[in-house]
Amino acid sequence: MGLRAKVVLCVLLLSTVLGGLALWLLHASVEQSHLELEQRAAREDITRLLQTLDDELALRDRVLREWSLWPDFYQFSEDGNALFAARNLNPQAVANSSLNWLGLYDREGRLLRSIGVPGQAIELRLPEDFTPAIRLALARPATDASLPCGLARVRRDLMMVCRRPLLDGLSGAPARGTVAIAEWLSPAVVLGVARRSGLDARLRLLAPGEQLPGEPMALDLRAQTGSGAVMVVTQPERLLIHWPLRDLAGEAVAVLELRWPRHILQRGHELLGRVSWVMLGLALVLTLGLVLAADRLLVGRLVRLRREMAAIRDQRQWNRQVTVQGHDEITELAGGANHLLGVIASQVHVLERLSQTDELTGLANRRCFGDRLEQATRQRQRRGEALTLLLLDVDHFKAYNDRYGHQRGDVALQAVAACLAGAARRPTDLAARLGGEEFALLLQSTDLEGARHCAAEIRAALAARALAHEAGGPEGRLTLSMGLAEARPGETPDSLYQRADAALYRAKAAGRDGVAE
Repeated sequence: MGLRAKVVLCVLLLSTVLGGLALWLLHASVEQSHLELEQRAAREDITRLLQTLDDELALRDRVLREWSLWPDFYQFSEDGNALFAARNLNPQAVANSSLNWLGLYDREGRLLRSIGVPGQAIELRLPEDFTPAIRLALARPATDASLPCGLARVRRDLMMVCRRPLLDGLSGAPARGTVAIAEWLSPAVVLGVARRSGLDARLRLLAPGEQLPGEPMALDLRAQTGSGAVMVVTQPERLLIHWPLRDLAGEAVAVLELRWPRHILQRGHELLGRVSWVMLGLALVLTLGLVLAADRLLVGRLVRLRREMAAIRDQRQWNRQVTVQGHDEITELAGGANHLLGVIASQVHVLERLSQTDELTGLANRRCFGDRLEQATRQRQRRGEALTLLLLDVDHFKAYNDRYGHQRGDVALQAVAACLAGAARRPTDLAARLGGEEFALLLQSTDLEGARHCAAEIRAALAARALAHEAGGPEGRLTLSMGLAEARPGETPDSLYQRADAALYRAKAAGRDGVAE
């Protein structure tokens, strides 16, 4: 896997991890905050619903207050005036007060009068159809009651029941008993409670031994219908909130159910979804930006540096330099690479020169001569230009070394090399030392006549130096034998060399210090 792919993969992984972590934190935060808002709104709504139900009971309590403070009614509890009872304590009077039952108890809790509305409570025989606990609560002096109103279960229905002490509203005399009223808790009343509270509420009786489902809500509620834990059943789209309703005796007889839609949490989820998409888009843009920035500032420049270095290595062009732009660490790396390339180029140049140059004389060595001979032969075949090879050998050089020593012999060879170098004036000419005392001069675009002129020039230059050689020829100085050969059409480098070498031997056989063709 390349560096670019690794950088892209790392950026993608980092963006994915950071994006996932951010989304998780955002989801947890939004979920928790909207759950808290939902719980707060639900507590406010159930409180408002119970307050509305308490308002219904308070309305009945106000009706009862008028009865309990009526002076004539107070007097009736003492003398039992039949005329008063006939006019005011009858079913029509109770119905006119929107009640279904009215009961009067003396100080000892004995029932003095029970009045029911025909067609409703009369068939139920109140208060006999109240539960024993309710009958006991109604017979107890009103001053002992903690709440003036509450509920009472009558067979399969519920009634709203209120009780107050019977007082003289004018004199302030002590209570002579208790007045109690009851009204059916009809579906219309429940519907009115739900409508006024703006909630989807229902009321149903509680079965014996029934346990309310759900988890308790952290809400301390106290109402005229009792107190207890609010139970919540959590569903994806709504909360089912249950509040146990207790009767006047404190027993749970019904449950108020509130179907509370989870609009707050749903809006939170919608908001989270929109924010998630926005964050995803930003993450993609950021990832793309990071990838492009990393590619432009780092990966692309390193890839370019690698390609240029590979091209230099494959083409062995050590004198080239890489071209990374900028002013940072990569530029410093490129500068270091260019410095190393400069060192390599210098070393290669030195090695090439050493590999193609004779160390003693500074002329081309046999290897360089062989390469140039092949190259010149190919050019002569392509262009048809003249090509002449001149081979030289120092006469009696072994005797010269024996007479004057190897050091003087090296000096003599260097003098011969200087003479050859002086004759090889053109860039295409090549003077070379083939080994020992044997030399060569390769002349391109030069025929035999020009080669003869070069040979004569070399001989004259060496004669001018007058290097003494007592063991040599009659001249008493160092001399050269030379062989000339001009390349023929289609001739190979080996055959040209062999013809020049044969000419050299002919020059030696002819007495040395001469030129043969």
